[in-house]
Amino acid sequence: MEPGTIANIALSLLFVALAMLVFFLLLKRYSSNFTQPEQDQIRIIAQRRMALKSQLILIETDTHMSLIAVSGENVAPIWTTTANSKENNSEVS
Repeated sequence: MEPGTIANIALSLLFVALAMLVFFLLLKRYSSNFTQPEQDQIRIIAQRRMALKSQLILIETDTHMSLIAVSGENVAPIWTTTANSKENNSEVS
C-alpha cells in the first residue's frame, strides 16, 4: 500500500468516528423530546396458572385494577375496577 492510501483510509475513519460522535451527542441531548409522556405504571399483583397454556393475571395501575385471562395468544379481560370503587369496597367490608 502506498502512504497516500493509508492516509486517506485513516482520514476517512477519523471523519466517520467524528460524525458518529456528533450524532450520538445530539441524540443524547434531544432524545428527551421524543420520549412518551409519563404514563401509569402497570404492576402485576398475582398470577395463577389455570392449565398448560392459560393463566389469570391480576394487574394494577394507579387508577385501575384488572383481572385478565391469557390463553396462548388470546387475552380476555374478566373485570376492571377503578381505584375509587376499590377504596369504597374496602370501607364497606
